[in-house]
Amino acid sequence: MTQPVETWFQKNHFLVRRLHSLAGIVPIGVFLCIHLYTNSLAFVGPEKFNEHVKQLHEIPNLLVVELIGIFLPIAFHAWYGILIAQSGRINVAQYGWLDNWRYTLQRVTGWIAIVFILLHLAHFRFAHWFGGPAYQEVVAKGTTPFDLTAAGFIMWLPMGLWMLVYAVGLTASVYHFCNGIVTFCITWGITVNDLSRKRVSIAAAALAIVLLGFGLSSLAALASGPAPKATAALLNP
Repeated sequence: MTQPVETWFQKNHFLVRRLHSLAGIVPIGVFLCIHLYTNSLAFVGPEKFNEHVKQLHEIPNLLVVELIGIFLPIAFHAWYGILIAQSGRINVAQYGWLDNWRYTLQRVTGWIAIVFILLHLAHFRFAHWFGGPAYQEVVAKGTTPFDLTAAGFIMWLPMGLWMLVYAVGLTASVYHFCNGIVTFCITWGITVNDLSRKRVSIAAAALAIVLLGFGLSSLAALASGPAPKATAALLNP
């Protein structure tokens, strides 16, 4: 009987699994931390937010950097993560252990994060493609990054619904990353006993609180103050 031919990924499962784990930390996790920190500057003030965004947009060949350093790693991590999720089984109803819950939540938040990232890219990074005539008009009037971001939260959906969508997507993405730090350390042999794993878990939980603080504070800043009212006037003159 002829044996089935193994694909390259099947033959190199060990290597690909570790590259998938590494990509979740570097560059994706690093980018998530920087991105949420940048957004949190909106809470400090529009001027600080605008200044930092301008510095990022002055990076040479920004689209190439984003493609190689962000979009492709995210696509690879998401693709292989889907394969892993499809091969696993959710059985917390039978085995309600903490690690089993963490395993389940890692997969559930992964699905949420994929959908949220795609929505977020269409909503902001590529809004010049998907924003429609009203959004194009706001861009044409030369608004600041802060005002333009605030405009996004009154486009397509009511602001309150956007805030809920972003709060859920943010929480899922932060959990997936920070819990992924724990599994990364196990996969790469960094945590070799229960004590070291507990310490990493505590550090990851602390990081999650900081990142959630960054994200939620930016949402609060963009949802309040004069910017949403000003951009609403631009979108609905």
